[in-house]
Amino acid sequence: MNRLFLLISLTCLITITGQVFGQSEVAFDTTIVHRDGRVMRIRINGTDTVVVATMPEVVIKAPPVFSNDEEYRQYMRYRRYAMDVLPYAIESIRLYRKYEAETEGMKNGKAKKYAKTIQKDVKDEFTDPLKNLSRTQGKILVKMIERHLNTSTYDILRDVRGGFNAMKWQTVGKLYGYDLKEGYIPGQDRIMDMILRDFEITVE
Repeated sequence: MNRLFLLISLTCLITITGQVFGQSEVAFDTTIVHRDGRVMRIRINGTDTVVVATMPEVVIKAPPVFSNDEEYRQYMRYRRYAMDVLPYAIESIRLYRKYEAETEGMKNGKAKKYAKTIQKDVKDEFTDPLKNLSRTQGKILVKMIERHLNTSTYDILRDVRGGFNAMKWQTVGKLYGYDLKEGYIPGQDRIMDMILRDFEITVE
């Protein structure tokens, strides 16, 4: 019986020791600089080296359903337009968020001065490409911004340009059938809703 107990004890000891030694190669993380200049995080575990990366969120959606061919053609046309204006929507949102952060707690005079600086940069960079947009492209751009910021174009203009300018552009907008105070209303335009869901905007 003593020999049997000793044999069992030795077997357990060898098993545990093997597990401990098997885990002695502790994995650790470090960083390397890729030849293209990117800093990459890697995990080294013994002789294995694995690149550690955070993958962007992947959203799987059901394919859109259309009532007729005209809806499908409108959807495809809106998609093309959305791809054209997406970079401007992202940059506009980024600049507005920057304006909000920089002017928080700032007196009105300084905030207006800062706003003029941003307006000059925007005008220099975007005037030429934006003036060539069609009405539909412009509408998609505006709705992208309004949906992401959850506020109307009128309120954005009032924050950045002041109440007088916001009212002026509201008047101009109405001449072209736009109500800048309206904002983005889900369900108002089914095809627009599809497009805005397809082109979810992420701004760092």
